[in-house]
Amino acid sequence: MKAINRPWLQFLLAGMALFIASQWAFPPPKPVLGPPSPERLNAMVQNYAQFAQGTVGPEVRDRFVDTELRDELLFREAIARDLHLRDLAVEQRIIRNMRFLDAQSTASDDELIEQGYALRLHLTDEVIRRRLVQIMERLIAASRPGEPPTAVQVASRYERDLASWLEPARYSFSHVFLSLERSGEMDALMAEVEAKQLTPAEARLLGAPFLSGYEFAGQSPDQITRVFGTVFTEQLGALRVEPGQWLGPITSAFGLHYVYLQAFEAPRTLALEEVSVRIERDLIREAEAQAISDWVKRTMSRYEVRRS
Repeated sequence: MKAINRPWLQFLLAGMALFIASQWAFPPPKPVLGPPSPERLNAMVQNYAQFAQGTVGPEVRDRFVDTELRDELLFREAIARDLHLRDLAVEQRIIRNMRFLDAQSTASDDELIEQGYALRLHLTDEVIRRRLVQIMERLIAASRPGEPPTAVQVASRYERDLASWLEPARYSFSHVFLSLERSGEMDALMAEVEAKQLTPAEARLLGAPFLSGYEFAGQSPDQITRVFGTVFTEQLGALRVEPGQWLGPITSAFGLHYVYLQAFEAPRTLALEEVSVRIERDLIREAEAQAISDWVKRTMSRYEVRRS
C-alpha cells in the first residue's frame, strides 16, 4: 500500500489506463481496400457485354467489383508475405520486362531482378498479379484439412446430380457420300453395294470425297450434329437397325449418305463406380474454393472496404 502512494507510480498507472482506454475508444484505422480501378471495371464490362451480346446489369457489375476486391486482397497479402521474392515465374517476368525496357542492357539476370524490384515492377505487372493471386489461393487451399470426401458424401452427390450422369447414345459408323448434284446416283450405288457385298472401304470408292472423313467411332448425337447437321442426326436416330448393316440413304446439309452401322450403344446412366473419382475431385475443388472464400471473408473484415 505504501508503494502505491509513490507519485511516479501513480502517474505510470494513470498513463497506462489512459492508453488502454484510448486504444479501446479510438482503435487504429483499418487499411483501405479499394475502390477498384474504373478502367479495369470498364474493360471487364465491355468484354462481358461483347461476349454476352447484351447490356450489363448492376448485379453483374457488382460481381466484377467483388472479384476485383478479392483479387486485390489476395495480391496484397501475397506481397506482405514476400511471395514475389520466392517465385521463379515472377523473377523471369521481371527479367523479361527489364530487357524489354532496355534491350541493350548488359546487366546479369540477378541485377535485372534487383533493378526491377527497385522500380516496383512487381506491383504493376498484370501477369505477376495473377500469378501471386494463384499462389495465395494454393496456399490457402493447402492449409485446409486434407481429409478426402467420404463414401457417403460421394454417393450423396451422385444421387443429387443423377441426371447429369446420363451418357448419350453412341454410334460408330462408316459412310459413302454423294453430293446433292449426284444424289440421283444413290439408288444405283446402294444396289451395287448390296449386290457385290462391298465393305465400307470398297463402297467408299463409289462415292464422292467428304472433308470430315469417313470413319466415326463412339460419336454422340451432339457430335454427329456438329459434322452432319440436325437432319442427319434425326434420321439416323429414327432408324432401328442392328449393327453390321447398311442404312439409308440419310440426308445431310451436304448431300446423301449411305451409312454402315458398325456399333451402337444405347443411352444409359453411368454407375457410381464409373464416376466416383470425378465426384471426389469435384468435392475437393469445392471444399478448396469454400476455404478460400472463408479466408477472404475473414481477412477482408480487417480492411476498410471501399467499393466505389
